[in-house]
Amino acid sequence: MLKLKKRNELPEGYDYYKEVQKKVKKISKEIFKNNNNEILEQKLYNLVINLCNQVIYDYKYVFTKDDLFFIVDYNINIHFVLEYFKEDIIKMRLSLKKSC
Repeated sequence: MLKLKKRNELPEGYDYYKEVQKKVKKISKEIFKNNNNEILEQKLYNLVINLCNQVIYDYKYVFTKDDLFFIVDYNINIHFVLEYFKEDIIKMRLSLKKSC
């Protein structure tokens, strides 16, 4: 299990959105291969944030038609994406639970 430094704090220097952005940049090269561009990377980032935040903040995210076409067109494995960001989801979720 992840250990947080203080009761309500994330590990020092941890910025959820920056970490997700770094990881998206890394996996986007694998997912988009020859189509490596900022627009696709940003769409992937938005998708990841929407998926992760629904777990972190306990709300329902409804895929848009655009999301579904994006996932199908680029053969994005949603299970892989969620597994890849699992540690970030856990850190944020624990932080929020402990701050309540």
